Amino acid sequence: MRVILRDGRVAELRPPELTDSERARLYDLFRRASPDSLYFRFFHVVAEVSDRELDRMMRVQPGESYALVADGGDALLAIGNYARLDEHTAEVAFFVDDRLQQRGVGTLLLEHLAEVAWREGFRQFKAFVLNDNHRMLRVFRSSGFAVTQAWKDGMLELTLPLIQTDRQRSLIAVREKLASAASLKPFFRPRTIAVVGASRDDERLGHQLLRHVIDGGFQGTVYPVNREAASVLSIHAYPRIADIPEPVDLALLVVPASSLLTVINDAIHSGVGGVLITTSGLGETTDGHELEQIIVTKLRQAGIRLIGPNSMGIVNTESALRMNASFAPRLPRAGRLAVASHSGALGVAIMNYADRLGLGISSFVSLGNKSDVSVNDLLQYWEDDPDTDAIMLYMESFGNPAKFSRITRRLARQKPILAVKSVRTASSREIEGLVTDEVDGPVDALFHQSGIIRADTLDELFDVAAILTSQPRPRGPRIGLVTNSAAGTHLAEDAVHTLGLDLVAVTDVGFSGLADAYQEAIASALQRTDLDGLMLLFVPVNSTETEMVLARIEDTLTGYFAQTANPIPVFANVMLADPLGDRFLNAGPRRVPLFPFPETALRAYRRVLDYSRYLAQPIGRILDLSGADSITARDLIRQAMGLQKEVSLAGESLLPVLRAMGINPVLNENLESSLAVSVLPDDLFGPMIVVRSQGIRGRIRLLPLTDQDADRLIPVDLRDTEQTVFRDLVLRVARLVEDCPEILRLELGSVAWQGDTLIVGHGRMVARQPGFPSP
Repeated sequence: MRVILRDGRVAELRPPELTDSERARLYDLFRRASPDSLYFRFFHVVAEVSDRELDRMMRVQPGESYALVADGGDALLAIGNYARLDEHTAEVAFFVDDRLQQRGVGTLLLEHLAEVAWREGFRQFKAFVLNDNHRMLRVFRSSGFAVTQAWKDGMLELTLPLIQTDRQRSLIAVREKLASAASLKPFFRPRTIAVVGASRDDERLGHQLLRHVIDGGFQGTVYPVNREAASVLSIHAYPRIADIPEPVDLALLVVPASSLLTVINDAIHSGVGGVLITTSGLGETTDGHELEQIIVTKLRQAGIRLIGPNSMGIVNTESALRMNASFAPRLPRAGRLAVASHSGALGVAIMNYADRLGLGISSFVSLGNKSDVSVNDLLQYWEDDPDTDAIMLYMESFGNPAKFSRITRRLARQKPILAVKSVRTASSREIEGLVTDEVDGPVDALFHQSGIIRADTLDELFDVAAILTSQPRPRGPRIGLVTNSAAGTHLAEDAVHTLGLDLVAVTDVGFSGLADAYQEAIASALQRTDLDGLMLLFVPVNSTETEMVLARIEDTLTGYFAQTANPIPVFANVMLADPLGDRFLNAGPRRVPLFPFPETALRAYRRVLDYSRYLAQPIGRILDLSGADSITARDLIRQAMGLQKEVSLAGESLLPVLRAMGINPVLNENLESSLAVSVLPDDLFGPMIVVRSQGIRGRIRLLPLTDQDADRLIPVDLRDTEQTVFRDLVLRVARLVEDCPEILRLELGSVAWQGDTLIVGHGRMVARQPGFPSP
C-alpha cells in the first residue's frame, strides 16, 4: 500500500519478501544506522544484525507474527513487526533509517501494524523502550493510542490498547491530510515544468500543451523536451529530462505509450517532483493495463506521485503562478472554485463552461485513470488551500469510499462540496435482495452523511455553484418574489410548492416604468423581516429597457449588500436570457446569479438551503456507549468460530454477543413487526446499517455511525420512548460491527418494544475470519 510521509515523500508499505535481495536491502538498512540507533533497537551494542534476528523480524505467520517494510524504491526506509506474547498481547518494535527520522515513518508503521493485529484478534501491543530513547517514546506518545507505562527490568514497558479512539482517528486524519497536501505541492506549486513530447507541429498535442503553458503566463520556467528538435516555440529544447540544467518539479508527458517506460526511467533518475501523463490507451484497455501497473509501481517505489494516465492536465490560476498545464485553450478567469474530474475531455469542457458562465476557477485537475492521485488526495489539498472556497467534483467511480466519507465529513463543514456522480453501481440498485426506493442507496447515504451537495445533472451543478460562490447562505424556505410576468409567477409558484419552499410575498411591478418599479419593489422587499431569500423575475420587453432595468437592479443591490450586516441571498431570473453568457449581475461586494428559468433558480436555492441546514446541525459524534464491551463480544464470536473460517450464530446463541454490547433483547419467534435492523456487506462501501420499516424500503447509513446518523434512521412513527431505545440499538449494533471485523452480516428482524424491553422476532449473525489485509 502507498503511504505518504510528512514531507510529501511517497513510500510503499508491504510485508517483506523472503528473498536474498530483500535480506540484502535490510542488512543495508541496519548498516547505515548509527551505533546509538542500533543500541536503542536491540538494547545492546550491535556490530551486525544476525541472520536469526533478521528472520525473526521478517516472519509473517497468521495469528503469531507480522511484519511490514517501508520501501522507498532505492532503499528500504524502515521495518516494523509484532510477535505474540500471550493470547491477547503482541510485542511491537520497529526501526527507521536515521535519515528518515521525524518524517512519520514510525507512526505509519505503528498504525498499520495495529490494524493488522486487531484483525488478527490481538487486544493490545507491548513495547519495551530504553528511558533515553526519546525519539521512540515520542512516536508512541504522539500516536493517539491510550499509552500506559511501567518500569520493567530497567526499561519502560509501554502498553497500547489496539481499539481505536476518537483522538487516534483525529490524529491519523490530520497526519494524513498534511502528508497528502505536501505530496501534491509539485503539481500545484511547480517552479519548473518539463513538457516531454513538445513538438514543433502545431497540430500535435505536445505542441498545444507547451503553448498553453506559455500563453497562460506561467511564472516559473518551462522546458520543452524533444529528442530531435533544438528548440520548440523559440525555446531551447533538451533531448531528455536528465539534460535539463535544474531540478524539474513537474513533468508533463505527452508521448506514445511505447515511449513511456523510457521517459519514466529518465524522470525517476532525474528526481522529478511529480509526473502527469496525458497518454491514453493504458489502464482503460486490456493491452495497456500491465504497462500502467509497471509505471505506477516504478513511480511509487521512487516516491514520485502521478496524475493520470489519460489526464487532460492541471490548472492553477493564482496570480503568482498562472499555470495552464492542460488542453484547455486558455487559462480560465481566477475564482474560488476548485474542480476535479474523472473524465478528461468532459473535465476540460466543465472548466471552460464554468469560465464562460463567470464562475471563476482556483484550480482544476483532470484525474484520468486516477492510478495514483485520487479525489481523496485533492480534497485534502484543497481543505487548507487559501485560494479555494468551494469544490466541484465530476465522479465516475469511487476508489476508497470509506476514506472519501471520512474526509468529506470534515471538509464539507468548512467548504461546500458539489458533486455529480454519473455511474450507477450494481450494488446500489440491489443490496443483498434489498431494493431501495432511491436508485443509489449507498451513494446517497454517503453524500447525505458527508453534507455533499449532489446534483442530478451538470447544469444543476453549475446552478448551485452560482449561488454558493456569490451569495450568503439561506436561513430558511421563505421566498419573496419581484416580477413583471404573471406566467413567470405561476411557474415560480409551482416550483416553490414542489420543492417544499414557501412563497411569502409576491410583488408584480406591471408593465410601465420598469426600471423605477423594480428599484422600489426590491428596496421594499429587502426591508421585510419575514424573507429568507429574494428572487427577481424579469421578462425582457426590449433591449433598451432591459439594460435600464438590470442597471437599476445592480445599483439597488450594491447599496443593500454594502450596507447590510446580515443580508439574505438574492438571485435573478431573466427569462429568455442567454444560458451560456456571463450569468452574474455586479452588486458591489457581491455578485447576483442569473438564471434563464424560475424552476432552475429555485431548485438551486433549495440545494443550497439543504446545505445550510446541514451546517446548522450539530456535528455528529461517535458516542461512548455505557456497558458496551466490544472486546468481550469479539471474544465470544472468535470462540464460536474456533478453527472454522465462517460461522453462523442465530437465536439464543447470538444473545451473549448482543448482551456484551448492552443490547438485551427478548426473543419471540411469533413476533410480527414491520421494523428490522440489519448490517449488510458491500464490496465497495463496506458494512452498511439498513433499517426497514413500513412504507420505507431501506434507509441506509454507512459506518462509522454518529449520533446524528442514528437520528436519521429512526422511523417517524415510533413513540418518543421507542425512538430513544431504537437510537441506542442502532448505535450499539454499529459499534459491534465496527469493532469486530469478523462480522460479515447481522440481522435483527421483527423488532418491537414492550415499554423499555426490546423484542426481536429473529436474529442471525454470520462471522468470517478476516485474516491479513491485502498488502
